Amino acid sequence: MSVSELARFLEHCSDRPDVLARYERMALPDLMFAARCDGFDLRTGDFGTLIGGMEVWRITVADGQPIDGESRLWRAMWGRSRLDYIVHELWAPMDAVVRNTLVSEAENG
Repeated sequence: MSVSELARFLEHCSDRPDVLARYERMALPDLMFAARCDGFDLRTGDFGTLIGGMEVWRITVADGQPIDGESRLWRAMWGRSRLDYIVHELWAPMDAVVRNTLVSEAENG
């Protein structure tokens, strides 16, 4: 269920630039603490699980590329915070069906 919380958190960040700006410079432990104070029950392991799935989907399905050092997505993360990359390059461009599928796979996989 905590993967769903991470999805809810990412959606909140994508809807609210002020929230993203508040969280994006925090180290992961600080981000998780602040998010819990704001009502999001985040778990460390869920980040890798969901984000990894989103990166694989983005590279192989959306971009139609092999996963290697030449993938366009890797260049998209340069010069920005990790959270900004996750929200704007992975989460926001996906439609709701893809998001729900990836969240379900991460929770049940």
